[in-house]
Amino acid sequence: MEDVTGSTTAEQGLHSIRRRPHIPLVAGLVLYGTSLLLFSFQATITASPFFTRLSSLAGVLADYLWSAPSALACILFLLFTSLLYVYTTKGKKAEGYRTWIIRFPSFIKYILLFLFFIYSLFPLAWAQRSFSRSLESFPDCTLFDFILTLLITGGTMCCSLYLFNKLPLKITIFTEKSISSLTRWKPSVFIGTSLILCFLVTGIIAYVVLDHIPHVQDSIAQLFQAKIFTMGKLSVPSPPHKEFFDYTNIINDGKWYSQYPPGHSLLLTIGLFAGSPWLVGPLLGTLSLVLFFLIVKTIYRECRMLYVSCGLMLCSPFFLFMSSNHMNHSSTMCFMLLFLYFYVRMGTSSSHLYSILAGLSLGYAITIRPLTACAIAAPFFGYLLIRAHKSEKTDRTKVISFIFAVSLMVVLLLLYNALTTGDPLLFGYHKKYQSLGFLGSTQVGPPHTLKGGVINTSNNLIGLNFHLFGWPLPSLIFVFVFFALPLRKNTWDYLFLTSSLTLITSYFFYYYQDLCFGPRFYYSLTPFMIILTVRCFLELPTWLQEKGFDRNRTEASLYLFLMLCILYMMSFTFPSLVKKYSNDYWWVTDKIHKEVIKQGITNAIIFIDVWHPPGITEPNHIPYGSGFQFNSPDLKDDVIYAMDLREKNSELMKGFPQRQYYLCKIHSPMADFSLLKIDTGEDQ
Repeated sequence: MEDVTGSTTAEQGLHSIRRRPHIPLVAGLVLYGTSLLLFSFQATITASPFFTRLSSLAGVLADYLWSAPSALACILFLLFTSLLYVYTTKGKKAEGYRTWIIRFPSFIKYILLFLFFIYSLFPLAWAQRSFSRSLESFPDCTLFDFILTLLITGGTMCCSLYLFNKLPLKITIFTEKSISSLTRWKPSVFIGTSLILCFLVTGIIAYVVLDHIPHVQDSIAQLFQAKIFTMGKLSVPSPPHKEFFDYTNIINDGKWYSQYPPGHSLLLTIGLFAGSPWLVGPLLGTLSLVLFFLIVKTIYRECRMLYVSCGLMLCSPFFLFMSSNHMNHSSTMCFMLLFLYFYVRMGTSSSHLYSILAGLSLGYAITIRPLTACAIAAPFFGYLLIRAHKSEKTDRTKVISFIFAVSLMVVLLLLYNALTTGDPLLFGYHKKYQSLGFLGSTQVGPPHTLKGGVINTSNNLIGLNFHLFGWPLPSLIFVFVFFALPLRKNTWDYLFLTSSLTLITSYFFYYYQDLCFGPRFYYSLTPFMIILTVRCFLELPTWLQEKGFDRNRTEASLYLFLMLCILYMMSFTFPSLVKKYSNDYWWVTDKIHKEVIKQGITNAIIFIDVWHPPGITEPNHIPYGSGFQFNSPDLKDDVIYAMDLREKNSELMKGFPQRQYYLCKIHSPMADFSLLKIDTGEDQ
């Protein structure tokens, strides 16, 4: 499957650039100089009345662009131009419009890709003026940052066009020799070294940076469920005075259990039995890298494709930090990669074993994150049905085996629902919030709207552009170039793209969004984005050679660009993220528990202040996670952590007599606290 559509105008421009290479160099230096000048006077510029008016104008324009009339106008325009194209290409009508007709589909494609690229960078933080659903929903990006990004991206592309023909020969030869020496490594040596590095780096991040504890409500709730599983139960009775032990994403209505499907908690259970649940993430990340290696090797069968892809995954901040925490996104991606590997093997083997294993892998991913798994798998399942319809009977039996295996896992998930919520079709989060949170509804806050979907998707794409690779340029730049130019593409490339768009569209209709360790709802797209990036990276020299550029210089320039971007990530992006995540991320810390141990406090109840920031009228459950995660489901711990409900605290004290009582007073969101012993007037 190839994209043979090209733009004659663009090709003529490339020929002109090749004949006069200094033009793009001058343009690139001007763009770089402008960005440096703007950056130097950033404070002055952003505070000026002109920039304020510009920001306001951008807000008005964006508000108009996603309004209902604007959307209707775009749809009508696309329908009109499509009908016009079909009408004029028939018969004699096409003769007078031949050149325009040939270029029309390419023109529309470029326009749509360019607009989507801008959309993936343009910040909409000012657009949602109502309820904010997350501690960290909007990316740290302003209109000024957007302008700088465009200038730097344009400057890099212009300078690259110059280097493609003018890179010094010595640098070209040295770069080629270095890359050739790397590709001469045996695949077993390369992947073995990569796996050791992956496990060491993610393990160190998990233990040192993240303090080997969960920091986010989701993962704390799933770790609690894992503790229930270690007791051989699916739920436990709610504790006495249950209001003191309420926590976000935990159902506490007579039964006490997590609102999430059980798949990830079962994996954390293995970690609990081993005494190191914090190692589950690094192990899943390492296994994901193995599976990614096998998938790329099986599909593309090209050494450079294999090594560059795995190298980029190993150098992805998004991959490294997500593989270091307790969240279920790492396990979802791991099982989706397992599904994809067996799915690929289904087409190369006559055995039904691979179709069964593919179905079981996808089914298990559904027991972790149902929406993510189904959205990603939908295009692959559709293609499987099409292929089975056109081919032999054996392929149809593979489809039946695959569906049976998926159905088996889904039945187990529905059985889990029945045993916990009482209804096989009622998921825990639906029972807790009485809503699934899709368009027109919500679980917390105002109803989700199309405008909210536009904002959420924008935030996630901006986050993906930053977190995927941590480059000074947008991480998705090569993906856009790959589908903008007539580069060689195959069926897998289009499947990966379609699967990515399906997931993005699915979460467009979901109310919640945050950038916790990055755009976590998009984390399972990481392998696809890396593959499409490397596909462009390796195909671009061939296409440019056809346009008269020097292939060796083009390849060397791209590898140098890649090395510089990785160096930037290691020097700036990675250290900044380490600092961010190590600073009691998401208001959750282990310092309270360590202080309890340090002071030798035993046989006690610690009331954690949940009234921060001052002035709130309902308890803030987020700081309570610093203590709740150390409770056991039966509350038989030597030290029990409860919420400070102020005047009601005496009720819990009566339920747990003969204990000492302490108040952990929170002084700031970043775990500045003090432990105060509560004087009950009795001899303890």
